Amino acid sequence: MARQPDVTDNGSWSLVEDTLRRGDPLFVRELRRITDAERLGAFAPRWYGDPRPEARRLLLDYLDQPLNAFRHEPLVKRLFKLAEAAGDDEVMGRFLVLFDRSVRRVLKDRRQSRSQVVDTKLQAEELAGRWRDKGFDTFFWQNWAVDDKGKYVERGFRVTRSWQAEVMRVPDATTMWRTRGEAAKKPYPLTDPVRRAFERRRLFSLPTRRYLRRRVWRYFRALGKQHPERYVVAVAAALKVYRDDDASTGVALLDNWGLVHILFHHSPALVARTNGWALAPGWGLSGLKAAPIYEPLWKEAPHALLDLMKHARCRPVRQWAVLMIRRDHDAVLRGLSPEELFGLLTHEDPEVAGLGADVLRSLPDLGVLGIDRLLRLVENPHPDTLDIVCNLLADKLGAGRVTFEQAARLAASRPLSSAQLGFAWLKAKAPADEAECRVLLRLAEAQCDSLRGDMVRWARNLLGASPHFRPACVLDYLDSRYAEVREEGWAWLEGDARVRDDVEVWRKSLESPYDDVRLRLVAELEKRTGESRRVESGRLDDELLRFVWASVLLNVHRGRRSKPVVVGQLVSRLERRPDEAKALLPILAVALRSVRGPEWRAGLAGVVTLVERNPEMLATVSAAFPELKLV
Repeated sequence: MARQPDVTDNGSWSLVEDTLRRGDPLFVRELRRITDAERLGAFAPRWYGDPRPEARRLLLDYLDQPLNAFRHEPLVKRLFKLAEAAGDDEVMGRFLVLFDRSVRRVLKDRRQSRSQVVDTKLQAEELAGRWRDKGFDTFFWQNWAVDDKGKYVERGFRVTRSWQAEVMRVPDATTMWRTRGEAAKKPYPLTDPVRRAFERRRLFSLPTRRYLRRRVWRYFRALGKQHPERYVVAVAAALKVYRDDDASTGVALLDNWGLVHILFHHSPALVARTNGWALAPGWGLSGLKAAPIYEPLWKEAPHALLDLMKHARCRPVRQWAVLMIRRDHDAVLRGLSPEELFGLLTHEDPEVAGLGADVLRSLPDLGVLGIDRLLRLVENPHPDTLDIVCNLLADKLGAGRVTFEQAARLAASRPLSSAQLGFAWLKAKAPADEAECRVLLRLAEAQCDSLRGDMVRWARNLLGASPHFRPACVLDYLDSRYAEVREEGWAWLEGDARVRDDVEVWRKSLESPYDDVRLRLVAELEKRTGESRRVESGRLDDELLRFVWASVLLNVHRGRRSKPVVVGQLVSRLERRPDEAKALLPILAVALRSVRGPEWRAGLAGVVTLVERNPEMLATVSAAFPELKLV
């Protein structure tokens, strides 16, 4: 059975009409599926003449799409001519960007050569030798020419040098296939694979696309001469449409014919050729400086440059705007409002943020902008601008201008530069009261991994020496979710007698959800029992103490060294408090089944001794140890 061709739905005119009437964004997608070239061309005047804002918005959305909708040449050409005839700056700006994007070159390795004719073989050998010393591949041969009588005669020797070089050229097969003859007069069905393949191509031939981008630029060039009051507004609107992808490389930047004219028309680093912009001999992109056409018009429009710097989506455009403002509009920068200045400082582009930082650096007193507002710049910044703002605040804002709480909040933030700045300010201060001591304990949850250990160690020493110290402070460390903070908290508990012998700290530590704290509690209890110097168990919560023992014994992967210790503690507890047998014997039963060797024998002996001393507990012990035969 023959396979049916995969013919896709090539759009519906009724759906196109309906979505246009409703102003539905689906209109653009459905229109681009239409392949009836004749009907598309006839549709252009009606669409362009629609006065509704919805129709205008859909027209601009259509021109933002790539120039790759199959058989849409008539629609594009007629819309272009209508906008050009109407002097429609906004639509012509979209065409400027659209046609700039339609030609894209790549770097290709290509063999290049140059020849020179000399009179004698000796001269040819000398010239070839000089070129060869410079790294060229050279050769020469007898040169012949045709005289007036049509005969070949000797004309010296031709010396040729060749070398490998990178050249910019448009790849082959970038033009979308077009239907001819009768097939061009009716809708043409496309399969999905063919439609996807056409997405990588563009409408119109390569010479036509180059002509169109020159023609649309001529419109704006004439606009600057004949209507200079409209030029900056129209061109600035078009510059905001360019994206980073349009100038992602040096070659891509030079492929934007209109964009380069607007920004670098008079730059000596560039040469305009028939196939596009090229670098002048001996120049590189690093030598590209702001040199726009109609530069006096830009000097009269500083606010348009500020708007481009903040809202342009293409980085070269923002960089150009920054250069123009630095060079020509220093007074405008000094007159920025606080809101405009903070808008620059929080910008994601480092160049724009750097410009804002320079303005901020020139202010005699940063405090007039508000300390809290300045600190918010570094608490949740863009990563590319964080270091700029932090260095600025470190230089211009001393520790005395921020409160203890503000410095602690900044030190506890995630970015390294912010945490370093807050920590530096904190180290210049000391907690003045109990409230500030509590603020300092927030460092136990500091988010900067590389500084957290140093900060909690410094805070521990500061809190320990403070007259407002309370032993319960160590609990904030022991309850931290970070292991290094709990490590520091345990060192604090062991090293400070005020904390080490505080029953309230021990009682609350038993509630810790962390294994490393519970295991150390068991070890410390055993150590103090052996030294006959322990925290009075009667003053501890019995249920919590049993919980610690049970959690250690039931932990499969942790606490193997502490389990025998817990067995000994349970036996000792039962000897002192036989009334707790019902609660402790089930735990001890689990313990004896999870340890071996001397600990197992010692625990078993403790159980037997317990029954001998308290015969009334025989039934309870037999229930907990059914495998144990007591006589």
